[in-house]
Amino acid sequence: MNLFQHILLSMLLALIVYLVLQNQQLRSELAAIHALQQDAGTVMEQTLTPLTEKVAAIHTITSKLGTEADDAANKKLTGLQKRLGLYKILSTVNQADRLRAEGKGAEAAEKLGSIKKAIWEAGETFTDKKARLQGLMGPIDKLVGAWKNGDASTAADAVRKELDAVLGELGND
Repeated sequence: MNLFQHILLSMLLALIVYLVLQNQQLRSELAAIHALQQDAGTVMEQTLTPLTEKVAAIHTITSKLGTEADDAANKKLTGLQKRLGLYKILSTVNQADRLRAEGKGAEAAEKLGSIKKAIWEAGETFTDKKARLQGLMGPIDKLVGAWKNGDASTAADAVRKELDAVLGELGND
């Protein structure tokens, strides 16, 4: 059995030597792969850092441009909405005048009186037209009083013409 043990020990020793050599070879290959990974990471970092900065700068610029475009669109839309409010007021004046012409003085007076608050607020909105718009309160009050008392002979032409003039000027702004 000595011979058998000797052969077995020799084979075991050869196997251990082989495994140690394989282990050393694998360690050196793993070390080379690790070094390559670190180099690749460094290269990627050097490449991606400027790109990241450029993307961030582009994002900042596009966000700013988007905000400016939104603000400009909202400002234009707000101006259009305010003008639309004046057109609605003018439409109400026309409806009231039509009711007056049909002999419905009390109903016409109520309809015309209902726009006073809207005209006042439009004067606050369009500050350069404030005196003209809020100056319509007196003529509206006179028309409302006359129409309520049965005098439907006076039309709302003065109010309509002033609103048309203001709308014409706003259209040119």
